Amino acid sequence: MQIPPKKDLKAYFFDAFASRPRPLDTQILAPLPRVQYEHKKLGQFLAGTTPRELTAEEMRYEIGGDLVVLTSEAFRYFLPAFLSASINSYQSADFFVDVLIGTLTKPSRPDIVESYDYLAQRSPGLLDEMLELLREQQLEYFDSGEQLAQFHERFDSLTVEEGKAVLAFLVTLKEYYNKDFPFGELDKAIDRHWIRYETS
Repeated sequence: MQIPPKKDLKAYFFDAFASRPRPLDTQILAPLPRVQYEHKKLGQFLAGTTPRELTAEEMRYEIGGDLVVLTSEAFRYFLPAFLSASINSYQSADFFVDVLIGTLTKPSRPDIVESYDYLAQRSPGLLDEMLELLREQQLEYFDSGEQLAQFHERFDSLTVEEGKAVLAFLVTLKEYYNKDFPFGELDKAIDRHWIRYETS
């Protein structure tokens, strides 16, 4: 698979997703109960902008960690903007890049166990009972199947060109910023799902 130079990736991402239709304003946020009252502002903001207008700062401050509340249609529509800004405005996008990588990573039960084991080691001040409760809640949520279902709903319908664009994003991030992901986050995302587009 031939990956364009970094300077050409924005055009590459937007070309790959060019056929994605804009969702209706009522189709931007997922139905309740996932969406809370405070998310309505996000829906209104995205309804008034386009992927090409969306800036890295807006992704950081307006969207932040709330990618989970976007419908699959809205997520795919704005995805080229997410990919482009995370590469070309990496510092400005800040933690939004981590959120995006997490969203692009196929969920795994061992990840939850490992993350809470790590948290217990690094944060001895947290009560064991609290950590165990949080761990059990996250494992219960994973076992419900909702996380995997959302991942497949968002990505199973991607075209080959769209899948290649996501793979190019992850590979480029790894090339330029791999040191910022010491736990193999980029490799996990690639190996669990996106590697299939390498020879497509």
